[in-house]
Amino acid sequence: MSTGQSITSELHAFFKGNIVPLSEAKVNVMTHALHYGTGVFEGIRGNWNEEEGAVNIFRLREHYERLLRGCKLLMLDIPYSIDQLCDITVELVAKNRHNHDIYIRPLAYKSAELVANLKLQDLESDFTLITVPFGNYLGSDTLRCCTSSWRRVDDPMIPARLKISGIYVNSILAKTEATMAGFDEAIILNHDGHVCEGSGENLFMIANGKIHTSSLEDNVLPGITRETIIQLAQSELGVEVVERTIDRSELYLADEIFLTGTAAHLTPVIELDNRPIGDGTSGDISTRLQKMYFDIVVGNNPKYKHWCTSVTPT
Repeated sequence: MSTGQSITSELHAFFKGNIVPLSEAKVNVMTHALHYGTGVFEGIRGNWNEEEGAVNIFRLREHYERLLRGCKLLMLDIPYSIDQLCDITVELVAKNRHNHDIYIRPLAYKSAELVANLKLQDLESDFTLITVPFGNYLGSDTLRCCTSSWRRVDDPMIPARLKISGIYVNSILAKTEATMAGFDEAIILNHDGHVCEGSGENLFMIANGKIHTSSLEDNVLPGITRETIIQLAQSELGVEVVERTIDRSELYLADEIFLTGTAAHLTPVIELDNRPIGDGTSGDISTRLQKMYFDIVVGNNPKYKHWCTSVTPT
């Protein structure tokens, strides 16, 4: 995370319908979401473009479309449309005067100050939003990963296709296990033992000239970066992308592997379970997609500029 700005002293948040100093955006200890994880969130990137003097927010509308799907599932009745959420975000980013890459975190949550209540109906909901400086999420340009002993939650347990707050304990356990063992990231398998994703990223494997990624039916989050990379690989590189069930052993024999996500961008995996992937370096397709993706999210590719919402600090 960048140290160019004091988070607590200068930043603002959207909280209870207003933009307020971040230090004033606080919830009561009895808040339902604090105790039970009854919230949905998004992670949105804002990428600083020095030449434009602006932050380019990547695929802002698509993130809020997914957030509202999560709200529907958790009966979170927040009084904002997608357009209003986008406008609130732009206003807050401008207000915070960011001149660096940022992470944008919207959260819809059960705000009722009530515990010992295991239901969703008839509980108040609210929406809050913060923006903070953000650098290299994974801490490395290439990754050493391990297969986690923790399994991905299954849809009949908690729907895995939405960013539900409570579900991320699953990812945190896997990430903690991996980093404590000296790896950068975890690869999580689903209940059936098939490849699912990283702790906070979708997974892509390149073999026999094709790109393979786990199907949504394998309890994969339908990532917005995932969808972006599928589109770019097919339309810009002419590489076929196959969505299917992937076995763990296939990863060891892959030519390339990379992870994608809003926080992670596109990051190659060069080692899994102490086995090199391919020749142990970032592969050709991974490198080409990574460069293309970075140009797009910063706002330097006119063809995909419509994916970026440009915000100038006020």
